[in-house]
Amino acid sequence: MTQTQLVRLTAIAQPEPEYKPYRSSAFTVFAVALAVGAIVHEWNSTWTPWVAVPVTVAALAVLVKPSSTVRFMVLTAALVAECVRQMPDPVNHQILLGLLGVTLGLWWLGLLATRPRVALDPGLLYDRIAPFLRLAFILMWVLAALAKVNAGFLDTASTCAVWIVESIPLVTVPAMVVPAVIAGTLAMELSLPILLAFHRTRPYAVMVALPFHALSALAGHSWFSGLAWAFYALFLPPVVLARGLAVGRTVLPAWLRRGLDGALARPWTTVVVGGLAYVVGHDVVVPALGPWDGGARHWGAVVVCLTWMGFTSVVLWWLRHLWFPGVRRPRATLRVGHPVLVLGLVALVLNGASPYLGLKTEAAFTMFSNIRTEPGHWNPLLVPESVRVVGWLEGGDVRFTGTDDPVLAAEIADDESGSIVLMGARRLVSEHPEATVSYTLDGVPRVAAPVAADPVLGRPLSLLEEWFGATRPYTEGGTCQH
Repeated sequence: MTQTQLVRLTAIAQPEPEYKPYRSSAFTVFAVALAVGAIVHEWNSTWTPWVAVPVTVAALAVLVKPSSTVRFMVLTAALVAECVRQMPDPVNHQILLGLLGVTLGLWWLGLLATRPRVALDPGLLYDRIAPFLRLAFILMWVLAALAKVNAGFLDTASTCAVWIVESIPLVTVPAMVVPAVIAGTLAMELSLPILLAFHRTRPYAVMVALPFHALSALAGHSWFSGLAWAFYALFLPPVVLARGLAVGRTVLPAWLRRGLDGALARPWTTVVVGGLAYVVGHDVVVPALGPWDGGARHWGAVVVCLTWMGFTSVVLWWLRHLWFPGVRRPRATLRVGHPVLVLGLVALVLNGASPYLGLKTEAAFTMFSNIRTEPGHWNPLLVPESVRVVGWLEGGDVRFTGTDDPVLAAEIADDESGSIVLMGARRLVSEHPEATVSYTLDGVPRVAAPVAADPVLGRPLSLLEEWFGATRPYTEGGTCQH
């Protein structure tokens, strides 16, 4: 028997130890997984270098020393900064990471001031942040699943379920299979938060999540799948994550282990070289590919995401006797007690409820749902329209028909503009006050010449509307409302 086989068998065969000695390893695994997800996210993005590079460098710094709580918090701060840069309409997983990062950052700084030993100890920190992150992840899935229970998503002619599946290369959904695709998508998204919520069913959640996120990555959403996959580690027993470090190392080829050891032995060189390689690859080489730009960006992220998910799945399979159904495991608690963390969860729920409350329709965990909550277009099946108590979505439907400003014209085209609520239209033209814009308001033609002088489009936005009032254009029937 080789030494590698002996290490592997020893790691698998040992009886399950107590929980506490393995908390630090659990933190390390989650930090690594989040860093890998962040790198996948950045590669699949089209942000400018000064936005994307800080996250990439912070992720590389975590990878070379994943036990560092300071580096972990710096990574979350970089993700928060990226989210703020994309406000008021970051993508859905960005708003999730932004809310989590702000909450954890404020809480951790307070902890660092009062109990620095706890703030800097990975095991003790894991005990305190894991319940918050678990519950936040479950709530995100609840809100995302709820958004899909609407008449638009169930409409076989316009459902986003088919749009997503057909985004996978070479896949076409026959008309007779569409109802099954809708039902399967709903069943999967509704089951994930339920399975994650209960101790005995969490292994099933991981088994459901693997194919779900693999298909999502293939459909073009590897930046979401890569980050989301990290959170499932929080629901696994720390002993599995700890032994996964030992077993995972034996899976790697010898040449890759040597390369990894060399990178870890020269951490700052690795971070600098990795950051430069990202800039050159993502912002010089890929754009130079011309028509292949999108393919290189997309498929590079897909390959990394699926390789990482496949690697971790193999490790989990070898350790299945420690976490599969029927195994006695320490309970991963969902109990969150600190007021700052509770407020963070409240903010997350408020963000997910904002379409129903009448606040916004973008970046509210409503991805690919076809949900409509504007006045006159309400389609949720489980939430009554009476809960819309804020008037940000009121004022009428705007459709742009022309402008003399080429930059604004490009922005309107990028927005795939069908109709949009008045607040969204005001936000879109607010940076072009001297432009002349023709538009219709509830079907009535109007001209703003210029925008600043128009009593409808030129009315200033409040600071809250500007920062938190993201809305998305919509068309009537036949298409997936992203």
